[in-house]
Amino acid sequence: MSLGPEVVFEFEFLDRTFGVTGSIVTQWVIMALLMVVILIVSRNITKIPSKRQSVLEMIVSMFSNLINANMGPSYKRQFLPYIGALGIYMASMNLCGLVGIPPATRDLNVTATFAALTFFLINANAISHLGVGGYIKGYFKPFPFMLPMNIIEKFTVPLSLCLRLYLNMLVGTMILELVYHGLGHFAFLIPVPLHFFFDLFVGLIQTFVFAMLTMVFVKTATEH
Repeated sequence: MSLGPEVVFEFEFLDRTFGVTGSIVTQWVIMALLMVVILIVSRNITKIPSKRQSVLEMIVSMFSNLINANMGPSYKRQFLPYIGALGIYMASMNLCGLVGIPPATRDLNVTATFAALTFFLINANAISHLGVGGYIKGYFKPFPFMLPMNIIEKFTVPLSLCLRLYLNMLVGTMILELVYHGLGHFAFLIPVPLHFFFDLFVGLIQTFVFAMLTMVFVKTATEH
């Protein structure tokens, strides 16, 4: 059992050796599959929806309603592509355990990248709404001596997002690996509810929490 990302293969470029981890390969495969699925389900969009189109519209409406409820209608058009892509992509990675593949989100590098994207989005949106001057003034509110605390708060947001997702997915993977290792040849006896909880329930909940916190932090950053 390995806590860190395992290197699948290595290659040399400009006299340097680079390692490709299993989490990177998993992400490539998921991205390729999602692109194929999206191309298939988005073909032949008509006014009278087919079953395939109805499912697609239901997913879009779900994310649209979520953004509308938590951020307001003014944010819906701007953030629907990002929140929708984030939710589908992260959920796909979190659910890899259902098919026997370690979820890529148990890799700290993956969750840190998600958190960095959200960090950039939060601050870019705040500058867009408040202007550079208004954004800088926010660091001195409600009192100038709060400047150090406000700076620390900016970095604790992505840190908490990163560690929450990483630790939840890592712990679930470790518990399942320990159970399988302990049962050995009797691994087929592992209870289905254990997989249902760690692979399905926790994976979807963590996706929902990450998306919700992203929307909340983006919205509140423009109101300070």
